[in-house]
Amino acid sequence: MGQYLKETPMLDYSAATVQALINKRQWANLPPFERILQIYNFVRDEILFGYNTCFTGGDGQCNTKCTLLMALLRAVGIPCRVCAWVYH
Repeated sequence: MGQYLKETPMLDYSAATVQALINKRQWANLPPFERILQIYNFVRDEILFGYNTCFTGGDGQCNTKCTLLMALLRAVGIPCRVCAWVYH
Protein backbone atom coordinates (compact mmCIF):
# COMPACT_ATOMS: atom_id res chain seq x y z
CA MET A 1 0.00 0.00 0.00
CA GLY A 2 2.97 2.31 0.57
CA GLN A 3 3.55 2.64 -3.16
CA TYR A 4 0.23 4.50 -3.40
CA LEU A 5 1.44 7.12 -0.91
CA LYS A 6 4.77 7.89 -2.58
CA GLU A 7 5.60 11.29 -3.97
CA THR A 8 6.58 11.29 -7.64
CA PRO A 9 7.75 14.04 -10.00
CA MET A 10 4.15 14.36 -11.20
CA LEU A 11 2.62 14.03 -7.72
CA ASP A 12 4.82 16.67 -6.11
CA TYR A 13 2.80 17.09 -2.95
CA SER A 14 5.58 18.64 -0.91
CA ALA A 15 5.41 21.69 -3.18
CA ALA A 16 4.79 24.85 -1.18
CA THR A 17 1.54 25.66 -3.00
CA VAL A 18 0.10 22.21 -2.32
CA GLN A 19 1.10 22.29 1.34
CA ALA A 20 -0.30 25.82 1.74
CA LEU A 21 -3.65 24.68 0.32
CA ILE A 22 -3.77 21.65 2.61
CA ASN A 23 -2.93 23.80 5.63
CA LYS A 24 -5.44 26.51 4.69
CA ARG A 25 -8.25 23.98 4.30
CA GLN A 26 -7.05 21.96 7.34
CA TRP A 27 -7.66 18.71 5.47
CA ALA A 28 -4.96 16.80 7.35
CA ASN A 29 -6.88 17.32 10.61
CA LEU A 30 -10.06 15.63 9.37
CA PRO A 31 -11.09 11.96 9.72
CA PRO A 32 -10.09 9.95 6.60
CA PHE A 33 -13.52 9.83 4.95
CA GLU A 34 -14.03 13.56 5.45
CA ARG A 35 -10.53 14.25 4.03
CA ILE A 36 -11.41 12.32 0.88
CA LEU A 37 -14.81 13.98 0.52
CA GLN A 38 -13.58 17.54 1.00
CA ILE A 39 -10.59 17.15 -1.31
CA TYR A 40 -12.74 15.48 -3.97
CA ASN A 41 -15.35 18.25 -3.73
CA PHE A 42 -12.62 20.91 -3.94
CA VAL A 43 -11.15 19.46 -7.14
CA ARG A 44 -14.59 18.82 -8.64
CA ASP A 45 -16.17 22.16 -7.74
CA GLU A 46 -13.38 24.71 -7.41
CA ILE A 47 -11.00 23.70 -10.20
CA LEU A 48 -12.80 24.61 -13.39
CA PHE A 49 -12.62 22.34 -16.39
CA GLY A 50 -10.47 23.88 -19.08
CA TYR A 51 -7.32 23.35 -21.09
CA ASN A 52 -4.23 24.79 -19.47
CA THR A 53 -0.64 23.68 -19.01
CA CYS A 54 -0.67 24.22 -15.24
CA PHE A 55 -3.00 25.05 -12.35
CA THR A 56 -1.88 28.66 -11.99
CA GLY A 57 -4.97 29.68 -13.94
CA GLY A 58 -7.22 27.66 -11.61
CA ASP A 59 -8.43 25.25 -14.24
CA GLY A 60 -7.50 21.89 -15.67
CA GLN A 61 -8.79 19.10 -17.86
CA CYS A 62 -9.52 15.57 -16.70
CA ASN A 63 -5.88 14.40 -16.51
CA THR A 64 -4.64 17.45 -14.63
CA LYS A 65 -7.59 17.42 -12.24
CA CYS A 66 -6.95 13.72 -11.55
CA THR A 67 -3.27 14.43 -10.92
CA LEU A 68 -4.14 17.19 -8.46
CA LEU A 69 -6.66 14.93 -6.69
CA MET A 70 -4.07 12.18 -6.31
CA ALA A 71 -1.39 14.56 -5.06
CA LEU A 72 -3.73 16.07 -2.45
CA LEU A 73 -4.97 12.67 -1.27
CA ARG A 74 -1.48 11.23 -0.96
CA ALA A 75 -0.30 14.37 0.83
CA VAL A 76 -2.87 13.79 3.59
CA GLY A 77 -2.11 10.07 3.90
CA ILE A 78 -4.82 8.60 1.67
CA PRO A 79 -3.35 5.93 -0.66
CA CYS A 80 -4.57 6.24 -4.24
CA ARG A 81 -3.75 5.42 -7.85
CA VAL A 82 -5.19 5.92 -11.32
CA CYS A 83 -6.96 3.19 -13.20
CA ALA A 84 -7.48 4.25 -16.80
CA TRP A 85 -9.61 2.52 -19.38
CA VAL A 86 -8.56 2.57 -22.99
CA TYR A 87 -11.16 1.94 -25.64
CA HIS A 88 -10.21 0.90 -29.15
